Amino acid sequence: MSASYHDAPLRVLTLNCRGLNVPERRTHLLRDLRKTQISVAMLQETHFLEGLSPKLRNRYYPNNYFSNHNTARKAGVAIILSADLDFKELDKIFDTQGRFLFLKGTIADKLYTFVSIYAPNTNQARFIRRILRKLKGFAEGAIIMGGDFNTPLDPQMDTSTSHSSLPASSIHSIRKSLSEMGLVDCWRALHPDSRDYTHFSALHNRYSRIDYVLIQQEGLS
Repeated sequence: MSASYHDAPLRVLTLNCRGLNVPERRTHLLRDLRKTQISVAMLQETHFLEGLSPKLRNRYYPNNYFSNHNTARKAGVAIILSADLDFKELDKIFDTQGRFLFLKGTIADKLYTFVSIYAPNTNQARFIRRILRKLKGFAEGAIIMGGDFNTPLDPQMDTSTSHSSLPASSIHSIRKSLSEMGLVDCWRALHPDSRDYTHFSALHNRYSRIDYVLIQQEGLS
């Protein structure tokens, strides 16, 4: 997803890393971020343990923020920012279970709130409602949320089978909560009739799009 700050592109990525404790994986990630000129990377499943986060920075990406699980190497989210942004941090909120991270600050005097989330594979609707309640009291400026929702937001279009194992009522609840915050699925807004997927479930033999970048409606332009 691309927005802009002054005359430069603001390129945002969300990515489920499936663990970054192996040094080579961290090296490859930073290399790929640089190659694709990512400004802000919102990561999930870093699998870092609180207090023992390995190095995940270089001169191109010196600013990184982590929300790690406090007792195990599981879950974990992060936000990595490019050195080109001149980001000035104002505030942040972590989660002791490594499920979400809120980061607020300015880029070129414009206020942003970045959110990286990793939803559990059960009770997703309850999780999203809880996160958004917290976010409502924290967020200022333009909200950019990226993460692994562990469910498609539109099963008809976001799965290869046109249905989800999550009850329709739960998906409706998630979409309603996001709508109340004015958050819009960027990719779907730009590709209303397209299908593309980010995850394959061998158990269900189903491709699905469960990873999203969301921004407020007024930011789509």
